[in-house]
Amino acid sequence: METDITRLVLGLGSGEINVLLELYYNRDGVIKNFKRADLKKETLQSLIDKNLINTSLESDENVVSLTEEGLSVCGSVMFNRINENKELFKQKIQVLPERAVASLVNRVMWKDVVTKEGGFVDPVTKPYALDESLWYERVLLKDERISDTLEKFYNVLEELGFIKTVEGEQWCSPEVENFLRAEYKDIMGLTWDEEDSLKYYFFFYVYAQDQKNLIDFSGEGEGYRSMFFGEDSTPPDYWFSSNRSYPRTLLSSLGVSESRIMSFLGEMKKKEIVSERYYPLFSFSFFSEDDKIFVISDIKSYMGYITDKFLTPVVNSLLS
Repeated sequence: METDITRLVLGLGSGEINVLLELYYNRDGVIKNFKRADLKKETLQSLIDKNLINTSLESDENVVSLTEEGLSVCGSVMFNRINENKELFKQKIQVLPERAVASLVNRVMWKDVVTKEGGFVDPVTKPYALDESLWYERVLLKDERISDTLEKFYNVLEELGFIKTVEGEQWCSPEVENFLRAEYKDIMGLTWDEEDSLKYYFFFYVYAQDQKNLIDFSGEGEGYRSMFFGEDSTPPDYWFSSNRSYPRTLLSSLGVSESRIMSFLGEMKKKEIVSERYYPLFSFSFFSEDDKIFVISDIKSYMGYITDKFLTPVVNSLLS
């Protein structure tokens, strides 16, 4: 079978390979309304004749999909591309901080996560549907230095043909994902203490989101409004749920200490960043026996506090 696939790959023209990879980079290897003004009919017909793609008309949509053989050919093409560019990848990636890249590869980049039931869930839109993780590591991207590192990393991958930008998002094949995970599996990424710190940042960020209607956004706090409500120019943060209820549920899910949370809130209270209030039957109470919550009275100072205390030290360490 391997010999047959290799022979198929060697017999393909660059145009045919490009069409196959364009399908490969789309979810499920299917493109609806497949329209390419520069696509020759002969190329399409050749791929059909070689049993590498299927075409059909569904509800007036031109649907083009990869066959099983087509998927195998794409996997072989990507595997060969990785082998040919492996050393060049190592050269180009040397300019980026190794621990930061290792953390991105091992903890941040991949969007599709398999649940225990075997289904797929997108932690970008449904982080709380995951069985294993709340995807708290993506708070690293709140620091521009990490976002910049990720962009530079993507640029290297795209330059080598390892990934492709599809509708504004970077997509990579399973072969590339496996290659990157293998490359960075022995590189120290996040330490336990750093993970812990990111969890606390995640908690306090979500806590602020959940009581957004109680936050005073006047003065300098106005700049944080889009963080919680979202605007066309500044989309709402995408890895958090919009309907969290009880802080204790989040505490349990993250495995962080309630006493430490209370201690940090106490520090913020002394700095007049938050204040204690009582709301009858309020859903965000920490304790079932009362209705006490901590209301954010200075959102700018609040975000500065949790960033300086929990996020910035981790990023500094990863970039050092």
